[in-house]
Amino acid sequence: MRLSTIREKLCTSGLFGRRRPGPPEPADHDRETELRALLARPPFGITDVTDGALPLYDRALTHRSYANRGEYQETPIEDNERLEFLGNYVLDFIIADHLYDAYNLPPGEMNRRLQVTRNTKLADIVLEQELGIDSAIRRRGQALTDSIIADALEALIGAIYLDRGLDVAKEVVLAIFEDEIAECNTRRNYRGRLQEYVARKDLGRLAYDYRQTGPGNCPIWVARVIVGGVPLGKGEARTKQGAAMLAAREALIRLGEE
Repeated sequence: MRLSTIREKLCTSGLFGRRRPGPPEPADHDRETELRALLARPPFGITDVTDGALPLYDRALTHRSYANRGEYQETPIEDNERLEFLGNYVLDFIIADHLYDAYNLPPGEMNRRLQVTRNTKLADIVLEQELGIDSAIRRRGQALTDSIIADALEALIGAIYLDRGLDVAKEVVLAIFEDEIAECNTRRNYRGRLQEYVARKDLGRLAYDYRQTGPGNCPIWVARVIVGGVPLGKGEARTKQGAAMLAAREALIRLGEE
């Protein structure tokens, strides 16, 4: 089923229609600054958010514990559950479409690789890549769990899709998941291959060290891989995982395995 058809069915069924409990509550100045800074960072790179779109992104990062502030609140606040519902399907569609185009895989193998989008993995990705989503989630009296972080990421993807369309959403999703997708590819999973080679040849301890360069809003990670106390590879990328993958590839080349 095409994504446009899914969206149409959601709208006509009322699950994701135009009805809202009330006018969107405008973000205060500090919240607006926080949201704009988050969206401007890689991998989002959205620097021209309109005032009209800000409430959409604010809602994507609002947990129901914050929205349900009591029956006497003046203006109802909508939480991110509907956006999370949409974003979940957008995310799976983009990953499935990419796997279909880029890899000649049987259906069962494609389904296995879609496991990179399961909720516990999503939370890990947000934290490991330091996307900043976890610190921007509005909640009240609620511990920050992996499920809440994962839902917020999916809701934000849904908001990007509604505001910017499928092409931009696809760019963002593939930038976030490029390393996980690569790890699913046996040939391109350089870290996994290096680990297996080092163990098979009994070359000693395998370790990575990292440092961050570049401005805070556009960091570059530098990774170095060390085998048996000897530096064998170095890589630079937007994410720690990507830098480590390139470092492992360089090490495999030096070892004659790539």
